[in-house]
Amino acid sequence: MSSRVKKIYHTTLLILSIVLIVGVIVYIKQSPITINQLKNLHPGYMVALIALHALGFWFLGFTQAMPLKKHSIEIKTSEWYGLSVVAELFNMILPANGGTGVRMMYLKDKKNLPIRQFLSMNFAVILTGFTMLGIFGSLYFQYVLNKNDEVFKLLDSLFIALALSGIMLLVFSEVLGKVFKIKRKYSPKIYLFDTKFAFKATAVWFAFFALYPLKIYLSFLAIGVQIGASESFEISLILLVASFFQVLPGNIGVKELITAYISSHYGIKFETALLASLIDRGVLLLFLLPVGFYFYWELFLDAAIPKIAIPFLRPSQSEQTSP
Repeated sequence: MSSRVKKIYHTTLLILSIVLIVGVIVYIKQSPITINQLKNLHPGYMVALIALHALGFWFLGFTQAMPLKKHSIEIKTSEWYGLSVVAELFNMILPANGGTGVRMMYLKDKKNLPIRQFLSMNFAVILTGFTMLGIFGSLYFQYVLNKNDEVFKLLDSLFIALALSGIMLLVFSEVLGKVFKIKRKYSPKIYLFDTKFAFKATAVWFAFFALYPLKIYLSFLAIGVQIGASESFEISLILLVASFFQVLPGNIGVKELITAYISSHYGIKFETALLASLIDRGVLLLFLLPVGFYFYWELFLDAAIPKIAIPFLRPSQSEQTSP
């Protein structure tokens, strides 16, 4: 991609993001109901949402830290947790999961992890997650969800496609390695066919996915709207799929519109669902901006700043004194 095309691409994404943000703000300002709901926000639910986001980054960081043991790379809790937060911060700024490049740069410069091994490792982790999501989602839509709406039929097909593509990639990773002449140490199969790694990664992804319905439920509860467990779960399934395919930075505007559109199929007002999704986005930023910049300063700028933001992530005495 030439520099001119890149400039046009990034400018287009920036303009589109701004248009979406302005459009959402104007839409909310023109709705007296949403203004009243904003005035009556429940701070307790906001704190609970922040805690869920913080826990979610722990799960994400752990999935990224697990494969490093295969390369005999020691990484502290503060590093892998911080990397997951910083990566999401850059995902909010850069298109197409730009945070992945930030993690790759850190592991290459600080831990001497070759780029090929990072890409192989990252591919294995993501493949495990979306294959599990595809299988679970397709089973749920087939046997539990009883909706004849065309939108839900399309979503069912999407989950089946995810599951089948994930399984095919798992099965044929050996063949692909031979076709593209990938050296064994760079092949994702060293992770995918490791039973211990696969079990742990699946368990951690499952725990991470389980947070999404809770976040949806609390987002609505924060504005005084109570929705059922099944609605929270089904909306979260769809949002999880969208999270794997980011084009706009942080899927800003896209996530909110998907939430509002899908929620309308459950009898929830479009503007109410839109506001609930914006509340979740706002809470995420409340956590991400201070904590993300804190870790960026610590990890990438090698700065010595007071360890006051997240005391439970301080290195233990053994980590500090180890060679």
